[in-house]
Amino acid sequence: MLRRRLPTYVLTLLALDAVVLTVEAMLLPPDPFTQLVVLLPTLAVVPVVAYWLVYRGGFERLGVGVVGDDRDDRE
Repeated sequence: MLRRRLPTYVLTLLALDAVVLTVEAMLLPPDPFTQLVVLLPTLAVVPVVAYWLVYRGGFERLGVGVVGDDRDDRE
């Protein structure tokens, strides 16, 4: 079951990283120290959020369908 959801987890992780890093780049000054200070907590929080969305039913709670999701054929 975990292996079947791994591609969804990786895609969610990459999408969240892209969104967060884009927003950070637009809102923060172009100072490398400030961007690094914000980047480190982001790298710690985004995998947790992606795990919650994929493995703990976060997408269902939000009412979002995931293409290729296999939750209907639980064993």
